[in-house]
Amino acid sequence: MNSSRYSKLALVALLLAVVAAGPAAAVSVSGDAVPSEAEVGSTVDVTYTLEELYTNYDQWSLAGETELEAVTWTVTTYDVGETQIAREEYTGQSFSHGIAKSDDVAEVTVRVQGTVPEQSNWSYDPAQKMLLASFTEAQNGGSQTTLQESELRPYTADSQAARTAIEDANSAISDAEDAGVNADDAQSLLDNAVSAYNAGNFGNAQDLAANAQDEAAAAQQSSERTSTLLIIGGVVLVLAVLAGLVYWYLQNRETYDKLG
Repeated sequence: MNSSRYSKLALVALLLAVVAAGPAAAVSVSGDAVPSEAEVGSTVDVTYTLEELYTNYDQWSLAGETELEAVTWTVTTYDVGETQIAREEYTGQSFSHGIAKSDDVAEVTVRVQGTVPEQSNWSYDPAQKMLLASFTEAQNGGSQTTLQESELRPYTADSQAARTAIEDANSAISDAEDAGVNADDAQSLLDNAVSAYNAGNFGNAQDLAANAQDEAAAAQQSSERTSTLLIIGGVVLVLAVLAGLVYWYLQNRETYDKLG
């Protein structure tokens, strides 16, 4: 077997090894009590921890982005003994921070603090979302890999009240339909409530949802009354038939006794 044949076999083996290995492992990112929702105007304060920093590169840039406002990023680096090496603060909705193995950095924490902004686009289903934080591993002039993304649902007191009213109405309609009741009128009101919510008219949405819930409950009660009346009517009919049979029996028995 010549050297060219050996070279080809070695190349094939290398390719197979790369395929078997699969994609490179990513930097580990975990968040401390990441909220799924937050009120507009409130302050969000979350700390993320990054570990396994050098699975892809010995030196890279950590980039972060958020849709929060009045943002402060606090980036703290630690060595393998969890001793703090450095701490830096950035402001604005994005930042970039260099990470290097030669600096003995083994762990990084990123604390993001910011205010949930006013919203202009509302959606009931799917619920509107905003970017809490995203982190990217990047090389200068090279590739970028998204490490983690966190989203939350922003709300106001009015939007939350409208959402709760819509959820209650939807539950009432489902109960009515499960009972075999026609709840089309209630569903129409609920659809209008959702449209009002999406337009940001939360007071109107809440009123329409309450009307939808009342309509569904009234339809179910009406159906239950009708069923009760039908049952009572059936019982009365059965009793009347039984009474007739008893009367017929007694009448015929008296006639039989007289003839006997």
